[in-house]
Amino acid sequence: MDSKTLGMSLLVVFLMASSGAVVLVVDNNMNDDTVVVEEVKQEEVEVVDNPPKLLVDSEFTHRWDSNNATADGFVYDETPEMSTVNVVVLDEDFETVESYDLSVNADGYWIVETQLSDPGYWILDISATDGQGQNSESKKASLEITKPVESEPIFNFKWDAPTENETTGTISGYVIHEFPETCEIEYRPKDQSSAYHVDGVFTGDLGMYNMTFDTSTHNTEGILITECGMFQSSQYAAYVILPMPPEPVGDGDNDAVLDDVDECPSTPEGEPVYSTGCSDSETDDDGDNVMNDRDQCPSTPSGESVDYYGCSNSQKDDDLDGITNNVDNCPNTPAGEVVDSSGCSDSKKDDDEDGVTNDIDTCPNTPPNTEVNAVGCSQEQAGPLKILALHGGGQTANGLRNMQGIQDLMNSLSEFEFVFASTPENNNVWIRDPPGGKGEPTTDRDWADASIDYLDQIVEEQGPFYAILGYSQGAAMIPVYLANTENTFNRVMMYNGYLPTTHEGLIDTIDEAAPFSIPAMVFSGENDDGFKDLAPALAAKFSQCLEVHSQTAGHNPPYQSDSTYNQILNFIRDGMS
Repeated sequence: MDSKTLGMSLLVVFLMASSGAVVLVVDNNMNDDTVVVEEVKQEEVEVVDNPPKLLVDSEFTHRWDSNNATADGFVYDETPEMSTVNVVVLDEDFETVESYDLSVNADGYWIVETQLSDPGYWILDISATDGQGQNSESKKASLEITKPVESEPIFNFKWDAPTENETTGTISGYVIHEFPETCEIEYRPKDQSSAYHVDGVFTGDLGMYNMTFDTSTHNTEGILITECGMFQSSQYAAYVILPMPPEPVGDGDNDAVLDDVDECPSTPEGEPVYSTGCSDSETDDDGDNVMNDRDQCPSTPSGESVDYYGCSNSQKDDDLDGITNNVDNCPNTPAGEVVDSSGCSDSKKDDDEDGVTNDIDTCPNTPPNTEVNAVGCSQEQAGPLKILALHGGGQTANGLRNMQGIQDLMNSLSEFEFVFASTPENNNVWIRDPPGGKGEPTTDRDWADASIDYLDQIVEEQGPFYAILGYSQGAAMIPVYLANTENTFNRVMMYNGYLPTTHEGLIDTIDEAAPFSIPAMVFSGENDDGFKDLAPALAAKFSQCLEVHSQTAGHNPPYQSDSTYNQILNFIRDGMS
């Protein structure tokens, strides 16, 4: 073979190795100088770009606080940051009030701050458009700004009569209302025209007022009236007779209520009084012999004995369990424990009277006079129940075991044995990403068969299991497993989870099997921004689901200090009764 032919051969081999677009075929019947090259075309892969989808609440309610109302939601799309969201604000006559075109961040999140701050009701017409110009289905949501609670105003007053040889007197005091900045107060002298009305001057933001007028031109008998209200005005008035020296009928306690009508003629100096001439230190509205200024329970039922602060047992709840002391059979319930109508939590009850309280009694129906162990089980009943635990994606079984929330759970559920399964798939995932990446869903119903077979084997070899627990992707694996197995559990606990929506084949199988009748618990954390809004869809796949939302947790199971912790413990143990 000459050098020219050799050069051509090397060129063909180079092209084949670099692009995979050619195949070198050599016919043995041909001589060494003959080469045949065939071109093989690769099939083009069709890229599917679906229209965007909107995830948005159907109602947005804001209690009026003078700030503009907001609404937010998520866009589900292959590239959400290329999408825009259009929000049209309609009034109750479906007339357009405002319209906004909003950007979307990489997580699909968007938020709109409207120019609406006063109470009212509107309709939001929301739609999304992706980077390819495809439009989502329009979503309708209501936006309501509710009025604040406004009670009728009340006031107290003090009269500083003119000093000797002077005619100017001053009324001062406080107007009490939720929005004191909206209040006005006025003195209207009896039998005089409005030209003699005296407006009060407010000297601070707490309702303090004063008004000064000349008693030589203004009648010192008249009406003191106030009006307040941010959105709903109301009035309060009192008829006053302002004593003027040196009249013989005086005001012995200087409370601006003349002695002949003063029901409390010895009011301590400086204390504001009501129209009766009595201050809070002299008034006992509920008749419990504790004056209002010290009475922390101003509406005690008649005849009930009270403590120093004016509170009876029907008004106190010393252990803060929601059951007042007069009907609380367990007055020292630990903080945070759920109680029954008699004020007793499981840690205070022993239904089978075996000496082990219900909260740790794993055998709640022990026969009478039977010796039991620390968890309330006789020798015949002994044997720990098991919980199968599935770790998160990219996490190991030991990683899940060592999470603080799981450690707390194991310590609290010492009567259970936890079995931590480890996925058979690479990269420590229960469900592999779709072949084309997370942006291209797979329709393969058998995509998670390796993990399903592995869990079936665990149940067969180490079961039965009382419950199955999953964290993050482990929680997403649970509905996949339940839809594909005959194994059953008494309880299902899913922490910080979601539905595997990028696997359409798996979702189809779940939808055919749902709703699952096994009692389930779905936990989410307020600080788990990427997952908390996915919890309701996961919970919807179960007909009996307890949705638990922590105001402090992030992407982690709750710690023992979390306010939701005992609620989850009770859910787990309730299945044992």
